[in-house]
Amino acid sequence: MHRFAPRARHHLTMGLVVAAAVATSACQTKTGEAQTVGPAEPARRAATSFVHCVESEGGGCVTRDPKQGSWDAFALLHWLGAGSPTSILQALRRELEHHRDAYAVQDRFVVLTARYREPLRGAECQPESATPLAALLPRVVSRVQTRMKDLGLWRSDFEQLVTALASEAEDGLSDGWLVHMTCFGDPYEIWVATAKEDERQVVVGMLTSLPTWLDGGPLADEHVEGRLRNRTVGSTTTLGVIREGTVDTRWIPIPIEEF
Repeated sequence: MHRFAPRARHHLTMGLVVAAAVATSACQTKTGEAQTVGPAEPARRAATSFVHCVESEGGGCVTRDPKQGSWDAFALLHWLGAGSPTSILQALRRELEHHRDAYAVQDRFVVLTARYREPLRGAECQPESATPLAALLPRVVSRVQTRMKDLGLWRSDFEQLVTALASEAEDGLSDGWLVHMTCFGDPYEIWVATAKEDERQVVVGMLTSLPTWLDGGPLADEHVEGRLRNRTVGSTTTLGVIREGTVDTRWIPIPIEEF
């Protein structure tokens, strides 16, 4: 009997080792699953929570954040790349004065979210994708440079302005995201901008349209009709100064009175 005891102890030891290995493997598998959450997930969650808040509270969801100024700088560049040239010439000075006032920047965001409270309610918006703002900023700057040169507006003072706005946007949005949210109802899609604050993402701005050169696209015909029926939406730009509508990259080379 004593002759078989060591072998029994050997089998018991091997069983314990195998059990420990299985337990360790299971723990490692769970860790791997947790690590599959992408880097954009905090921004997607922040955007979703913000939209849900806007549905019930409207402008009350906007709190003051210094990085809203960085988003306003990005929005100004976006406007320079997409707005009509006449609107830019008429409104640029006023928009720059507005940009210098942090309270005015916040108030504009409040007005935008208040206007979209009713349209977003029941629209069932969900995050579709998220793009780092650091990847979008160089494309916006390049677009503005090319467009202003084509329009004959690219001078040294304009170049300094674009450089300053790009630097301000980069300072606050280097770790931020632009979350594309699609909806079953009007407004059908929105883009929510986030910035990193400590270890979390906070919402600092919103766009309701995005040009094709920033991977946006035209709305389907039924979506356009849905927006036209909704009188509460109004302008689809963050700045709200494009009264003539947007035009292509090339300005129509004829006097407006002959159009």
